[in-house]
Amino acid sequence: MKIIVQKFGGTSTRSLETREHMYKNMIREVDNGNKVVAVVSAMGRYDDPYATDTLLSIVKTNHLTDEEIDRLTSIGETISTLVCKSELADKGYCVESVTNDELGIMTDSNHLNATIRTVEGKYILEKLKNADIVVCPGFQGYSKNGKITTLGRGGSDLSAVAIGVAIDASEVEIYSDVNGIYSADPRIVPDARKLDYISYSEMLELSKNGAKVLNHRCVQLAAKHNIIIHARSSFDQNQGTYVIGDEKIMKEHINQLVISGITGSQNEARITLVGVDAKVNGAGLLFEKIADNNVNVNVFNQALVGGGKMDISLVINDKDVPVVVDVINELKEILKPLKTIVRGNIGKVAVIGVGIKNNKGMFQKVYNTLLSNDINVEMTSCSEINISCYIDRDDVKKAQVLLHEAFLG
Repeated sequence: MKIIVQKFGGTSTRSLETREHMYKNMIREVDNGNKVVAVVSAMGRYDDPYATDTLLSIVKTNHLTDEEIDRLTSIGETISTLVCKSELADKGYCVESVTNDELGIMTDSNHLNATIRTVEGKYILEKLKNADIVVCPGFQGYSKNGKITTLGRGGSDLSAVAIGVAIDASEVEIYSDVNGIYSADPRIVPDARKLDYISYSEMLELSKNGAKVLNHRCVQLAAKHNIIIHARSSFDQNQGTYVIGDEKIMKEHINQLVISGITGSQNEARITLVGVDAKVNGAGLLFEKIADNNVNVNVFNQALVGGGKMDISLVINDKDVPVVVDVINELKEILKPLKTIVRGNIGKVAVIGVGIKNNKGMFQKVYNTLLSNDINVEMTSCSEINISCYIDRDDVKKAQVLLHEAFLG
């Protein structure tokens, strides 16, 4: 007997019709002699009656504390849990549900976007002794003082993997309305291919660079504990995409694509400080202050320009521009820049694959593909499995199509 954790999002739980598809996936595993732990999201999206955004719309959130908002938004998953239990029991299956504290997911006290500290699976395992299926509310945990917390965007994916770790599940299946992970967004690249397998590191890079199939925190946790993730569709029984370890990919799936995916984003901005005093640790001071304001720097470059001066350039998320500009103004008397240039309308296209590190000329091929199609590359960043190019925002979709054709066509 195996224990399979299955996570279902709002598109699966939203109606009796969609839940019937969801139940087929649970029942398949039970019929195969396995136990199922189902982690469910709130039912649907705004303005479905019990969706999280619907619940938020009926209150004045500015009059509630973050802790009170967490209490409110957790209700959607609790309702979904009990609806699923009642409907599965009506089909003749032995089903149990768990409460927030029985989940065993203890977090810090950072409401709205809590970090998991520990996970204890004893209550779920105890219920599995007699039940075929245990239904759990996703997206939530509790702090050490017993307050309900929520895990932020993609929190149900994260809680599913955390539960999988705690109960030593054979794998965690993440269900959605797409049938796996693709080499590019099929809405942008019609020839995108569904992948049978992808490594944790590749999936992390895809998630961080714009792909929205899996939350990057759940992939990080799965990688840390070597938990297999199976991303698949709620609406058919076909195999989706397995997310597994890098070594397993290289050993058992050596014929997989050198490049796993092409992805892009259109929410970047570049800030350049021209003529900073090179005698001070300008970059160090700047990064320290930026980090204090919880801003991530995606790529950074500094260059001596003569006369005791240097230029510092960095790329950040465009929503963080006002914060970084304020930081620069705070440090103006120390850095002494001749001017500061803010360039919006920046996008990014990324080529990702474990094969990059073993194949020469990959960066040249990316760069030449873009340049030969009149796409100017403003900055780049490279790692063993990721080549990212920062380009004009309006060129991002075109660049994804061109690079997919160049590497995977």
